[in-house]
Amino acid sequence: MSPRYDSKQFDLLISASSLLITESKEAFATLQRELAREIQPKNIVERIFLDDVAACIWEMMRLRRCRDHVINLAFRQAISEVLDRVLGPPESPAECEARTALERDWFSKPEARRELAKQLAEFQLDEGVIEAAAISSQVDQLECLDRMISAQQVRLHRALGAISNYRAAFALQVRTALERAADQPSLGQLEAHVG
Repeated sequence: MSPRYDSKQFDLLISASSLLITESKEAFATLQRELAREIQPKNIVERIFLDDVAACIWEMMRLRRCRDHVINLAFRQAISEVLDRVLGPPESPAECEARTALERDWFSKPEARRELAKQLAEFQLDEGVIEAAAISSQVDQLECLDRMISAQQVRLHRALGAISNYRAAFALQVRTALERAADQPSLGQLEAHVG
C-alpha cells in the first residue's frame, strides 16, 4: 500500500547544495527513496522528519569516510616513522633515496609492499604497526570526528523518535475524537439511518 502523501506535491528534499562536490546526487536520492519506502511518510510533517533522518544518515556516512581518509592520508608519514624506529634513519643518500622510493611505492607496487613486510617481519612486526602509527598520529582529529558521528547518531535517534511520537500522538487524537463523537446523541441517529 502506498502512502497517501504524494512527495511530488512539495519539494522539501534536502537540496543538492547540501551535498559536497564529491558526493553523488543519485546515491543521496536512492537513500531518500529507500527510507521513504521503509518509513512510508503519510504527510508533510512526516516527510520533514524523514528528510532529517536522511540528512543524519548521510552526514554519518560522510564523517565515517572522512575518518578513513584521515587515517589513509597519514600512512606515508607513518611508514617513514615506523622504518626510522625499526631500522634507524638512513645513513647515506642512496639509503635515503631507496627508503623514500619504498615509502612511495608501498601504495602502488606489490613488490614494495612485500619488501616492507619482509623488513618488518625481521622484527616480528607486520603492516599493523603502520596502521597503528597512522591512527595514533591522527588521534585528535579522529576523536573530533567520533564526537561528530556520535552527535549525528543522537540526532538520528531523535528524528526517528519524532516520527514515532508524531504517529502515536496522531493516533491518540483520532481515538479521542472518535470516543467524543461516539458519546454524541446525533451519532446514534446517524447510525440508525445508515443501518
